[in-house]
Amino acid sequence: MARINKKRVKDALHKYKGAAYLAAKHINCTPKTIYNYINKYDDLREIKEDYDEEVNDIAELGLRESVIAKREWAIKYQLSTKGKSRGYVERQETDFAIKGDKTIFVVGHGIEDAKDND
Repeated sequence: MARINKKRVKDALHKYKGAAYLAAKHINCTPKTIYNYINKYDDLREIKEDYDEEVNDIAELGLRESVIAKREWAIKYQLSTKGKSRGYVERQETDFAIKGDKTIFVVGHGIEDAKDND
């Protein structure tokens, strides 16, 4: 079995586009070993981050295409995340009730917190 070294880890990360588990399998080591190398060497961390950012860009393009195609789920997701600065947020109703020595706060449909009344 070949010894694990930085070059083998780097080559495997490139081969598998930053996928640490697949890189580990390819060079016959644990994913933890790959992550240890990534944490130790800045250039390996950068390789992983670059591939991750590339996938994020691809996902954002897919989301954009889905919004343009007027897919309801995509429009809702876009507005509730990136549209927050324009005021598109899901409204959450809050209520409370006093029961004995406790105040019960209700958010949406469930109990969020109960506090002692002092």
